[in-house]
Parts: sequence; structure tokens; C-alpha cells
Amino acid sequence: MYGVGRAREAGPAWTTALELAESLNDTGYQLRALWTLCIDQFNNGDLRAALDFARRFAGLAGRTSDAIDLMMADRLLATALHYFGDQRQARHHIDRAVDQLAALAKQPQIVRVRFDMRVSTHYFLARILWLQGFTDQALRVVEHNIEEGNIVGQALSFCSVLGQAACPIALWAGDLDAAERYGAMLLDHTERHPIRLWHIWAGCFNGLVMAKRDNITVGLQALRSGLEQAGEARFLPRFLLLLGELAACLGKAGEIALGLETVDEAIARCKSPDEAWYIAELLRIKGEILARQDRTDAEATAAEHFVQSLNWAHRQEAIAWELRAATSLARLRQRQRRVAEARELLGPVYDRFTEGFATVDLQRAKTLLEQLT
Repeated sequence: MYGVGRAREAGPAWTTALELAESLNDTGYQLRALWTLCIDQFNNGDLRAALDFARRFAGLAGRTSDAIDLMMADRLLATALHYFGDQRQARHHIDRAVDQLAALAKQPQIVRVRFDMRVSTHYFLARILWLQGFTDQALRVVEHNIEEGNIVGQALSFCSVLGQAACPIALWAGDLDAAERYGAMLLDHTERHPIRLWHIWAGCFNGLVMAKRDNITVGLQALRSGLEQAGEARFLPRFLLLLGELAACLGKAGEIALGLETVDEAIARCKSPDEAWYIAELLRIKGEILARQDRTDAEATAAEHFVQSLNWAHRQEAIAWELRAATSLARLRQRQRRVAEARELLGPVYDRFTEGFATVDLQRAKTLLEQLT
């Protein structure tokens, strides 16, 4: 499952393991099976089923009173709730997991599953902090996470350090130098430790960085080629960012129809299994592509999608996406000469930030607000 991703044989094998563990009243193997069945549902895109397994794991761990089991329960719940789109509850559980990390021995270890718990807890903490608008804290966690991942030296964990947090967060921050550096690190790491899916992901991400640097033809080719190699695995949560950015790049390259088709496919995929963490950004990306159309209703349709994006982001307390959606809508209102409305829309969102003012999103929002003033 960890090597292939959507391994069809993995789920039935662990279901049988869970049945055997329950019949033997073996709590340890019940926990292992529930953990892995939860991961299997992440891979299959069924977030509701994953959350159910995470809650079952937490319920069983609560009866053991084992500190490590309780920490793992919070880590698993945080992951499921993060992908589900409930960032407030995800933050509650990830903070509890971080507080409980002292229960682990100081030496590196893998607890029951194929990941180092300290390392994996911190890269999800970074993701959640970023979405909640704690930008500088998220970037500091990323730097520390890379250091501890190197020290631990566990190949699979280090893939996730780079792919789950370092690469995406550098990209979201607009730091293309760091994004390029982390992408190269992941590519090199997966060449030395052949982990096929992360190797493909790294190639896609590096293509995306090239496209962002305006080498759009070569970058798009690398990104598309990698997604084709991934096959069904492109439906894993880790590939969702790449699909959304592919749509955005296609729109920028003038391939409007294909960009809309790509983003619609990603939105449909999110809504069906409730993988809602990225849907606000996908709706914003769709709005930006729609605004490029040469149609009389283009601006109105784009605005509808920006408003939907704002609503999703606000409900999820994902202020990072809320700022992007507010900036896109305010820029549209500026073009329509609805300046006061644009300022009243963007200003309150910008004012909620207490850090991260050097990042691209906040710099763009600040510049736009100055123009509106």
C-alpha cells in the first residue's frame, strides 16, 4: 500500500486482519488494522470512511490509556479532519498530538506503522497552520521538519516531509527558489530510495515550478506526463494540488476549455468523497479561468465562483484560501470600478493576519488595498 498507493489487495487484507484481531481480542493488531484501513481509505478517496476508521481507532486507544496509542489517535484524527476540511478540529487534535510526543523515546523509532510519529505529526501541523493563516509558524515547522527528517533517516517519512509540507507550503508562500530546492531534494531522495509514487510526484512538482517560472511549455509537459504515469494514483490526496495547479497553468497558457475540464474534474472528485480541504482554492482557480473567457457573462460567472470559494474557506476557517478568494474577487470588482466594495471585501480578511506579511499572497493583497485606497 505504501509503495503502490491504491493497492486493491491492501484493503481486503487489512479487513481480514481486523476480523482476526477482533476474534482474538488482540488490541494491538486491531489498532494496526484500523490505522492502515484509514490510510487505505485516504488512498481510495473515501474521506468519510477514513474518518470513521480514525474515530474507531481513537475509541479503542482511549480504552488502553497507552500514551503512544492516544497520541497516534490524535494524529490520525487530525489528518482525517484536515482533509475533510475541518481545520479547527484538525488543529485541536494535532496540537494534542504534539503535546503527547514526549511519550516517544528520544531515539528515532517507528511505532507500529511505517512512519516516524514525530516527523509525520509535524508535517501535518505545518499544513494546518498554513491554512489557518499562521504562515511564519508553518514555515518554521517546515524547516525543523526537514532537519528532523534527515536525522531520523527513514526513507518513506522523508518523502512525506518534502511532499506533504515543504514543497506545497513553499509554493503557496510564493518562494519558488525554496520550492525548486525542495522538489529537487525529493527527486534525488526517491532516486536513491525507489518509492515510485513520490518519484512521480516529484517530477510533476518540478514541472509545476518550471511553469510558475514562466517556462510554461516545458513545465506543463512535465506535469502532464507525470500525471499520466501516476494513472489511478493521481486520485490520491497528494496529487490534488498538482491537478488544481495544472488547471491554473492551462488557463494561463490560453487552453481555457482544457483548464475548465481539468478543474471541474478535480472539484467533482472533492465533492463526491468530501475531500474538502482544497475545494475553496479549486473554485477560485475556476473563477480565474472563467474570467479569461471572451464572453459577456464571464465576469459574473467568475464572481459567483469567487463567492463560493470565499464561503467554503470561511466555513473551514482556512484563512489562507479566504485571502486568495477575496483578492481575486476584489481585483475583479476593481476592474468593474466597484472600488469601495472591493476594499470592504478584502480589507477585513487581510486585517485578520498577524504574520506572514513577506509572502506573495499578503504582498499582493497589500498592494491591491493600497490601489483601492
